[in-house]
Amino acid sequence: MSQPNLESASPPSALAKKPQLNVYTVMLIVALLSLMLACLFLWLEIREYGGWGSYKGSLGAVTQPVVDFARSMWV
Repeated sequence: MSQPNLESASPPSALAKKPQLNVYTVMLIVALLSLMLACLFLWLEIREYGGWGSYKGSLGAVTQPVVDFARSMWV
Protein backbone atom coordinates (compact mmCIF):
# COMPACT_ATOMS: atom_id res chain seq x y z
CA MET A 1 0.00 0.00 0.00
CA SER A 2 1.36 3.39 -0.94
CA GLN A 3 1.60 6.41 1.30
CA PRO A 4 -0.87 9.29 0.68
CA ASN A 5 0.54 12.39 -0.95
CA LEU A 6 0.42 15.03 1.81
CA GLU A 7 1.73 17.85 -0.35
CA SER A 8 -1.42 18.07 -2.46
CA ALA A 9 -3.82 18.12 0.48
CA SER A 10 -4.45 21.54 1.94
CA PRO A 11 -4.57 21.80 5.72
CA PRO A 12 -7.97 22.66 7.20
CA SER A 13 -8.34 26.36 7.83
CA ALA A 14 -10.50 28.04 10.45
CA LEU A 15 -11.25 30.85 8.01
CA ALA A 16 -12.45 28.56 5.24
CA LYS A 17 -14.65 26.42 7.49
CA LYS A 18 -18.29 27.52 7.59
CA PRO A 19 -19.65 27.71 11.16
CA GLN A 20 -22.41 25.26 11.91
CA LEU A 21 -25.84 26.35 13.05
CA ASN A 22 -26.65 23.87 15.79
CA VAL A 23 -29.41 23.75 18.40
CA TYR A 24 -27.38 25.78 20.93
CA THR A 25 -26.85 28.61 18.46
CA VAL A 26 -30.57 28.68 17.72
CA MET A 27 -31.39 28.75 21.45
CA LEU A 28 -28.94 31.63 21.90
CA ILE A 29 -30.63 33.59 19.10
CA VAL A 30 -34.09 32.89 20.54
CA ALA A 31 -32.93 34.03 24.00
CA LEU A 32 -31.44 37.22 22.56
CA LEU A 33 -34.63 38.03 20.68
CA SER A 34 -36.72 37.33 23.79
CA LEU A 35 -34.62 39.68 25.91
CA MET A 36 -34.79 42.41 23.30
CA LEU A 37 -38.57 42.02 23.06
CA ALA A 38 -38.88 42.12 26.85
CA CYS A 39 -36.83 45.35 26.97
CA LEU A 40 -39.06 46.87 24.31
CA PHE A 41 -42.24 45.97 26.23
CA LEU A 42 -40.76 47.30 29.47
CA TRP A 43 -39.86 50.59 27.78
CA LEU A 44 -43.38 50.86 26.34
CA GLU A 45 -44.92 50.16 29.74
CA ILE A 46 -42.74 52.75 31.49
CA ARG A 47 -43.51 55.31 28.79
CA GLU A 48 -47.24 54.62 29.26
CA TYR A 49 -46.98 55.72 32.90
CA GLY A 50 -45.01 58.91 32.25
CA GLY A 51 -41.41 57.80 32.29
CA TRP A 52 -38.90 57.05 35.01
CA GLY A 53 -39.76 58.37 38.46
CA SER A 54 -43.14 59.83 37.64
CA TYR A 55 -46.69 58.72 38.19
CA LYS A 56 -50.07 59.55 36.76
CA GLY A 57 -52.92 60.62 38.94
CA SER A 58 -53.22 62.72 42.06
CA LEU A 59 -51.41 62.09 45.29
CA GLY A 60 -54.80 61.44 46.85
CA ALA A 61 -54.98 58.23 44.85
CA VAL A 62 -52.33 56.81 47.19
CA THR A 63 -53.74 55.61 50.49
CA GLN A 64 -52.77 57.48 53.64
CA PRO A 65 -50.88 54.61 55.39
CA VAL A 66 -48.60 54.29 52.38
CA VAL A 67 -47.90 58.04 52.44
CA ASP A 68 -47.18 57.95 56.18
CA PHE A 69 -44.86 54.98 55.76
CA ALA A 70 -42.99 56.70 52.91
CA ARG A 71 -42.59 59.89 54.98
CA SER A 72 -41.24 57.92 57.94
CA MET A 73 -38.67 56.24 55.71
CA TRP A 74 -37.27 59.54 54.42
CA VAL A 75 -37.25 61.48 57.68
